[in-house]
Amino acid sequence: GHQTDEVNELFDEQFKVINDIFNNLVAKTGLPLQQISHVYYKARGRIHSVFNHWNVYGHYLKVNRTQELQRLGKDVGTDNAQITPTIRGECYKVFQLAYPDTWQDILKTFEEAEMTMGGPQTVSQRTQDFNKVWKKV
Repeated sequence: GHQTDEVNELFDEQFKVINDIFNNLVAKTGLPLQQISHVYYKARGRIHSVFNHWNVYGHYLKVNRTQELQRLGKDVGTDNAQITPTIRGECYKVFQLAYPDTWQDILKTFEEAEMTMGGPQTVSQRTQDFNKVWKKV
C-alpha cells in the first residue's frame, strides 16, 4: 500500500544509519561494500545464494573464448565468429566433461576473481581478495 510521509522519513533516517554501519565495516575490513552486504543478507537468511553456473559460464566463455572453442574442436581462426546458444551449450557440456569434479569450483573462483577486478581497490583489499582465491586453488 501507500506509505505516509512520516514512514518515508523514518525509512530515510534509518537507511542513513544502515549506510553508515556498512561504510564503517568497509573502512574497518577493507572488503567491498557488495561483499559485506552479501555476507549480511546470507547470514540473516534473507537471500538464497543460488549460484547460476550457466550465467557465469557465459562470461567465462567470453573471456576464454579461444580455449573453450578449441576444447570443442571448433576452428578458432575466425575469432569474430558469433557464439550461438547452441555452441555455448556444447562448450558448457565439454567444459563440464573436461573438469568433472571441479567445474563448479572453477566457475565460482572465476566469478570471485572477476568481482575483485571491478572497481578501484587498495593494495590491502587486493591482497585479501587474492588470498581468498588462492586458498581455493
